[in-house]
Amino acid sequence: MAASSSSTSFSSSSSHEGDAGSSYIECFKYSRRATLRSVVGRPDGGAGLVGERAVVGGWVRSSAVVRARRAAAGPASPSRKPEVEATGLTCTEVLMSRVPLIRCIARLMAGGITAAASAGGSARRPAVGTALVRINDGSCVADLQIVVDSALLPLDQITATGACVLVEGKIEQVEGTLPQYVVQMKVEKILHIGPVDSEKYPRSNAHSSPDLVRGYPHLAARTATVASTARVRSELVHAVHAFFQSNGFFHVNTPTITTTTATSAGNHGKMLRLTRLFSKSDNGNRITPEAVRAAIKEKTKQVEALKRSESNREALEAAEQDLQRANALSRQLEQGASAESSQDEFFHRPAYLTPCHTLHLETYACALSSVYTFSPVFQAESESLDSDRSLAERWTVDVELAFAELEDAISCAEDCVKSLCSTVSKDCSDELKFLSSNQAGDATSSVIEAAVSSPWQKIKYTEAVNTLLQVTDKTFESKLELGMPLSREHLSYLADDLYKKPVIIYDYQKQLKPFYARLKEDLKTVSAFDLVVPKVGIVACGAQKEERMDNLTSRIEESGLQVEQLEWYLDTRRHGTVKHSGFSIDLESLILFVTGLKDVRDAIPFHRTKGHAKC
Repeated sequence: MAASSSSTSFSSSSSHEGDAGSSYIECFKYSRRATLRSVVGRPDGGAGLVGERAVVGGWVRSSAVVRARRAAAGPASPSRKPEVEATGLTCTEVLMSRVPLIRCIARLMAGGITAAASAGGSARRPAVGTALVRINDGSCVADLQIVVDSALLPLDQITATGACVLVEGKIEQVEGTLPQYVVQMKVEKILHIGPVDSEKYPRSNAHSSPDLVRGYPHLAARTATVASTARVRSELVHAVHAFFQSNGFFHVNTPTITTTTATSAGNHGKMLRLTRLFSKSDNGNRITPEAVRAAIKEKTKQVEALKRSESNREALEAAEQDLQRANALSRQLEQGASAESSQDEFFHRPAYLTPCHTLHLETYACALSSVYTFSPVFQAESESLDSDRSLAERWTVDVELAFAELEDAISCAEDCVKSLCSTVSKDCSDELKFLSSNQAGDATSSVIEAAVSSPWQKIKYTEAVNTLLQVTDKTFESKLELGMPLSREHLSYLADDLYKKPVIIYDYQKQLKPFYARLKEDLKTVSAFDLVVPKVGIVACGAQKEERMDNLTSRIEESGLQVEQLEWYLDTRRHGTVKHSGFSIDLESLILFVTGLKDVRDAIPFHRTKGHAKC
């Protein structure tokens, strides 16, 4: 993967990390430890490192204890069934414990050690023998099997699933007993043990269900699936910056906190609002509705008294101004806004977690020409039928190009997504292969290859609607007519069944897109597009931005937004306006596409959904 760190080695070789022909072990630059990626993650599975010494660390995935035969026991009886004490075994390891032929081979590999275990019932004594422990440090898909003799430490300390170990030893070849291993490490020194309470550890079973894994997000990355997804995500993030930096874009940090409620018509209620928390000492300073009503009553009496006296004109004007402010505050309360929102908010106005970075990014495009940002966005989704696709917090890549029209934005988005898919397919092939094998047979690699190598289908929104209305071999549950949004099943039919590749739908009806999308000559459609990919749906959307002041202000008013709140945005049209276009890529949706995962909650490290933000 491209994000690998600089490293040192135990011997003076100039070969690159992972080369099958190199005979040295690379160490992580900032510790003595060798990553498992530099051992079993090599193309040869580590065969070229046999005889080399290294320090490795990781967390226990599973283990088996091969007990030593007592000296007085004599030769093992063929009729006796040896047993293996095991935790989280693979199918191959289970077979080794139950099939005589495989056990015989295991005894030869282990130097005559017979697999045996306590028959249970009585108090268990410390195991005497050898532990075969699978560990993984998160650097690659493959595990490393370490062989630990009970003379080094009580074996129950190192065999518990979830325990953390740091050991030193020698790499040796596995003689055909376990096909998934080419080499293993014979441990000579224990440097660290991070114990785990097996009775309380939620992942003591190596094959945990997805729901159980999601319930412990702080431990989820120890699973092979989540760890593989995390490495894919890391590579995607790296590839995003590489693509835009190599194509002349500047990275801009746009704000996560916004005071502009202008994402789209009717979307204000879906924004997450920031609320200041008050301590007990603040109570005396807070404005309550009762206090406002009392102030209005008192100020009204004062104004009436000053009018009758006609003796102090300046005092009357000041009292009238105070009364006006009190009435304004009262009206805010009647409209459902709290008194704190105008008088005691941290920003002295309502503030929200941003659902969109487009508006702020446009301001920098109007100065730096080509810009992008990689940031989180937030939306307070209500209960959704598509719960496997809904997140309150997502990450998006937002792009803006000055002196560009819709076709330019579409071309950039297509090049970007193809580049990201190609990079991940090349640099995360092991992860994608593993994830594909765990996703009910999804041919992930072939889907990515088809998306990268073939031209994408481009159709107008009206063409898409007419095509769907003419479908006779399938019945859609969602109603569809011109001017209505395309549902998930409509998009799936276009990308999965009809065209069988990514589809770009453009020139939408204006009511389906935000106010900033450029109005076309027919005054009914706007220059906007969606990128739809198979198995997932929309992974990117974009638009050419409206640069004409009259059209923009009209669209703002049509959308039910306040022009006054967007004065700062309109300044970019008043002062040196430019044609510009942009798009946004949803990172989690793209991860679903390249990995074959089904649930968006598995595409982000700590998912936030309605009713769930555990840690």
